Amino acid sequence: MIEPRAPRNVIGFVARWSRRLLALAAILTLIGLGLMVWSMAQPTPMPVILAMSVGQGLGILAFLLFGGVVLVDQLRKQREAGARDVELSSGVARESASARPPVASSPPPSREALP
Repeated sequence: MIEPRAPRNVIGFVARWSRRLLALAAILTLIGLGLMVWSMAQPTPMPVILAMSVGQGLGILAFLLFGGVVLVDQLRKQREAGARDVELSSGVARESASARPPVASSPPPSREALP
């Protein structure tokens, strides 16, 4: 009998590999920029074609890697904040927060200029 495969956790994978993915994005960006600089320094057809095709492709791939890591990090932070909110709304933290006496506040100092 064929067993169903477990769903892949892309967010967990990217979170574990985020440093390596960011390093790869930086390396790809530097290679793409190197190709662009080469095409500016030697404006013959081959460097220009390589810069406009390979360099642009590397830059797009680097940007997608970077954007993916940022997106996954933001999703992870939102999940953690949601888990904290659930813990706080369960009543455990409310009891300790309501036990504190209210803090009296004084009015803010006046900002009028003195003569």
